[in-house]
Amino acid sequence: MAYKKLLVPLDGSPLAEKALPYATYIAKKHGSEIFLLSIGSAPGSERITALSRAYLELKAEKLKVEGIKTTTEIVYGGGVADRIVEYAEKNDVDMIAICTHGYSGFKRLMLGSVAEKVIGSTNCPVLMIRPGSREEVIGLGRILLPLDGSFFSEAAVPYAAEMALGTGATITLLAVTEVPNVPSDRSPDIKPSWEEYREALTQEAKQQAEVYLNRVKAEIEKKKVKVVCQVVVGDISGGICDVADCQNVDMVVMATHGRTGVSRLVFGSVARRIADESCQPVLLVRPEEDRTGGPLKNADS
Repeated sequence: MAYKKLLVPLDGSPLAEKALPYATYIAKKHGSEIFLLSIGSAPGSERITALSRAYLELKAEKLKVEGIKTTTEIVYGGGVADRIVEYAEKNDVDMIAICTHGYSGFKRLMLGSVAEKVIGSTNCPVLMIRPGSREEVIGLGRILLPLDGSFFSEAAVPYAAEMALGTGATITLLAVTEVPNVPSDRSPDIKPSWEEYREALTQEAKQQAEVYLNRVKAEIEKKKVKVVCQVVVGDISGGICDVADCQNVDMVVMATHGRTGVSRLVFGSVARRIADESCQPVLLVRPEEDRTGGPLKNADS
């Protein structure tokens, strides 16, 4: 896969434009074309259409000055999210960059709701940017890739690797090991003690996670990407956010499921929570199993 075509939906609001710096940076590093898309409520008003077109062209000119091939378009009718997804499919878009909040069109729909619907419907990766993200993208030097040992989570591996290849970023592979549950009725006279037994289980889980991460690391390094591994103990969502903040990562890449995704895939729900809580942009990827209902492909296949 490659990031050759990037789609940025715009509604005229400063918040929606928060996605532009990230799309611009990625486009420069990957030689991408950017599609600027506006959704109109109806094609009847020539004045509104002219204003929307002038707005898109103004943004496009700034991108073209920076050497980025840019296409603008206005589409009409139906739901905003549906039009975004249809446009992405029609133009073989490789990534949609969208702000998680803002206002969408004249109906004053929260763009966060639109973004959620887009994630649930599209097959291409979605880069979620929160309003608090910095105005200018200095670079993508650190990419955080949380994994849980499943093929589901590994679906995000090639997308993180490709992003790192273009930007020169280092990928941090992260595994979060939850504290093992120890029977509460365990007698204090039994050796090892409750605390010792729990610590032994925790260390065993950490060792297994380290072996797993190092296996994935070796595969990614074949693509000449810099990779480091980290294992932490604690709540999965909290652990991911803490590492992202402490290491000041520039992007989180995770697999997620769609609106009709499989409920047993807990990691997909964690990804949604991270996208909602993280201060960093989050690139969400839907695995093949979630798109088609068929068997999940290994990330290395």
